[in-house]
Amino acid sequence: MINVGRRIQVNAEPDADGVRLNRSQVWEGLVSKARNAVPFVSAITECNIVEDKGDRFIREVLLHGERLQELVILTEEQQVEFVRLSGNARGIIKNVIEEENGELYLRFTFDFSLLGAKPGSEQETAFAEGMQKSYLGAVKSTLDTIRNKVKKAA
Repeated sequence: MINVGRRIQVNAEPDADGVRLNRSQVWEGLVSKARNAVPFVSAITECNIVEDKGDRFIREVLLHGERLQELVILTEEQQVEFVRLSGNARGIIKNVIEEENGELYLRFTFDFSLLGAKPGSEQETAFAEGMQKSYLGAVKSTLDTIRNKVKKAA
């Protein structure tokens, strides 16, 4: 089992325009990303909703050339959970909005099993390291995209 988590301060480095994101803006951005990840995550080249029940839906994505299905569960202004239903890696990704001492944070966690890999193997370790690196990039890209959308709307 691969367990990785990172917590990032949302407004640690406001951009040159001084845009500070609030909880609602981050939430709206996370929902947009869940429904169409393409503008947010460069590794995802397709994203389609195949079943929609409002705060729960199944999406199909093309990630690094692999077609995957994920159940997405939205918990209003708190968290987005992605349950991987297909593909070589199965598990759960969570995007959680947190506040502490007046500051906003985004916590990303993923708990995965790599099919066909032994726990602690080089294959699993390499996958975990690659996933952590690419996901950290996706987190930063997500916050940048949300910030840009907020600027354009202002």
